Amino acid sequence: MFERFFARQLAQPSGWFGKWVMSLWFRNHTGAVNRFAVEQLDLQPAGRLLEIGFGGGDLLFSLLAGGPSVQAAGIDLSGVMLKRARSRFRRFIRQGRLELGFGSVDAIPHADAAFTRIVSVNTLYFWPDPALAMAECRRVLADGGKFILCFDAKEDLERWPGHVFGFRLYQPAEVEALFRQARFAVLALATRTIPGYGKVYCLTAQAIQ
Repeated sequence: MFERFFARQLAQPSGWFGKWVMSLWFRNHTGAVNRFAVEQLDLQPAGRLLEIGFGGGDLLFSLLAGGPSVQAAGIDLSGVMLKRARSRFRRFIRQGRLELGFGSVDAIPHADAAFTRIVSVNTLYFWPDPALAMAECRRVLADGGKFILCFDAKEDLERWPGHVFGFRLYQPAEVEALFRQARFAVLALATRTIPGYGKVYCLTAQAIQ
């Protein structure tokens, strides 16, 4: 069934189809979502950002190309996407401004308090253990740092038959509860309806002691 195959590719792209998903599908359908996420970031000059599940890398590129002071890292579960990103971003990697690696949200390969910002777009549905994942995000985020987490509205995803294959859907209140359990203070919930796409939520939370 195509919906099952496509859902798996969205979760973890692989092979030539995975490259297509990221280079065409995600660029056309999530470009506006990435821009929405960037609007919430409020990056500081001395800060360091981690993107969880960078996929095609368009969000990272917009940040790195837009400011020479931006320092960033990214992790992804897809070897195809990691290889593609290392080639695409070799200039930023050589400059020491970007570090890319294979990694899961529930075992982030970075030190405690390594970042001042975390951003993740459309990965929440695939977290195998949401509470553990949120605790890991809190571990690598410095006190006072902010986590911007963007996800599609449950009611919109439910209209797509493929959502039954590995997607866990959320209402904003459920995500806010996950944040609070992991020592985050929820600061804001931004909502945007993107034509041809649907409703998107971006939750901003701050790491507290």
